[in-house]
Amino acid sequence: MNSKDAVNDLFKGDVAQVLNKWIVSIISKTRNSLYIVSVPRNSSCRDEHEFEHFATGFAIDRGTVVSVAHIEPKDSICVIDANGESSEGRVKGIDNRWDLMFIESDKALNPISLELEEPPIGSIVLACGMPLGLLRPFFSLGIISGHKINASIGNEYIEGLLTASTPVVPGMSGGPLIDIYGKAVGIIVGNAFNTHEFTLIVPSRRIHYSYNILKKYGYVNHIKLGIRVIEYGLRSKERIEGIVVSSIFNNKLSSICGISVGDILVAIDNFKIKTIEDLWNALDEALLLSKNKIVIEFYSYREKIYRVCEYSI
Repeated sequence: MNSKDAVNDLFKGDVAQVLNKWIVSIISKTRNSLYIVSVPRNSSCRDEHEFEHFATGFAIDRGTVVSVAHIEPKDSICVIDANGESSEGRVKGIDNRWDLMFIESDKALNPISLELEEPPIGSIVLACGMPLGLLRPFFSLGIISGHKINASIGNEYIEGLLTASTPVVPGMSGGPLIDIYGKAVGIIVGNAFNTHEFTLIVPSRRIHYSYNILKKYGYVNHIKLGIRVIEYGLRSKERIEGIVVSSIFNNKLSSICGISVGDILVAIDNFKIKTIEDLWNALDEALLLSKNKIVIEFYSYREKIYRVCEYSI
């Protein structure tokens, strides 16, 4: 029985009883995939009282834990399971753009599957984490409250976050946000609106791409075009779908492709660009395919024509 069949089987009968069964079921499956991620003072995980920073982490494969980068990790990191068993981990890679840290562990981990599709607003979700580094998992129920939120996390300004009405407490950053099928729709990175009542989440697709880039290259990097864009369809008889270039700080792109402020990006390598997330996905795909050039299709607002440009990356 797959996860969706299991959920459909659960949702028969009294709603309150069903919801309770679902919450208990998801918690029991998730708790063994949660870990405390701690930065030791002296590069040793033996003394549990000698840690500088704590966060939550969760397994994404049998040997890798993902957590948040804003706890300022060192090369040595400690991974502690819900039973209090501590082991030394190694930082495999950091993606400051999305506040992600990937940790290699010698332990056999219990991974949580990633849900790559962004959940609609109103979707029921469960926030999971280890508050204040304590060996007591904390869970809170809520819904997806918003998309495309931008916020400062640590020293980074992060775009494209989700928000959820799931209360969190310090130490839960790095924990997963779980959907009704038991999959992680994202990773908790902080509180929204200076309150513990709403949570900021990096979507799982960003974890997916960053981790695959790390596995391919041994480090995390992203292609940067040197532009800022906004999601705004040109509402005219042309019915153009795309994202509008709002500013350019890459003279090379302008000189080679002739892209100007106000132009509309419509595709990269035949990948249709309708949202900012589409742009990130297309550029990460190009990186994973080891391309040294991309083909950019855009609509020149000034000339009222489509143009195509081959751009070296």
